[in-house]
Amino acid sequence: MKGSRPINVVVLAVLVTVLLAGCASARSSPPTPITDMRQIEGKWQGTITLGFGGPQELYYLTIYQDGQMVAQWGMNWQSGKVTLSGGAASFEMTTNPTSGTLTYYAGPSGRSLTLNSTFGNWSANVTPAR
Repeated sequence: MKGSRPINVVVLAVLVTVLLAGCASARSSPPTPITDMRQIEGKWQGTITLGFGGPQELYYLTIYQDGQMVAQWGMNWQSGKVTLSGGAASFEMTTNPTSGTLTYYAGPSGRSLTLNSTFGNWSANVTPAR
């Protein structure tokens, strides 16, 4: 049993690192109302999660001032439109019909968007592209 102690320490270190990374990535600010498309206009990048806790892929999103949007992940491309109403945003994709909500966060840790499909079959988290 002497040989298992170093492995336990390594496993514990990995678990602590994962836990701390999860806490660091948690949103520290409430959603920001979107009153003007210029708040979310631009190029964004992050990850898309397919299914409920399924695989993640790199996700690229461009939102134009008129609300048009283009998304790309893997070999998939989608285009659609973002609509604002009362500080909330929704989107509708036209190339692969899907819709959902778009939530904007603008806090001390930076800006981000979360896209959630209406039927929960995917979600994406993005930050401004660099």
